[in-house]
Amino acid sequence: MWLKLGISKPKVLADELRSLSKVKQTEEKAEKKKEKATMRELAKSEAPIMFDCLKQKFIISAKKGRDYWICNSEYLKKLMVRNGLHSDVDYLYQEVKKICKQNKIRTSSSVNWDEMNKTYEFYWD
Repeated sequence: MWLKLGISKPKVLADELRSLSKVKQTEEKAEKKKEKATMRELAKSEAPIMFDCLKQKFIISAKKGRDYWICNSEYLKKLMVRNGLHSDVDYLYQEVKKICKQNKIRTSSSVNWDEMNKTYEFYWD
């Protein structure tokens, strides 16, 4: 009926609230996207440091006659704290995975839902 008369429909409080919430959601989305980008950049810069640390673990494991090294996410976090790394574990693992691929080291990760823990595996056979 409003359109037939050529009169614009009056705004209702719900319409104003929806528009306000959309603006806020858009701002939050942009902020999260910026934060993720920052964390990825941080992970890219910290990945070589973490790989050097892991390389020592790989050498120790190889000297014991193994062609693999396995750790869980808790141990990986401890290594990060020891080395003063502050990026997200998942982003850091993705960057370390790229470095491992360049060095012909296969990687895999699996989630243990019972303990809410991830297991990271590195193979060089």
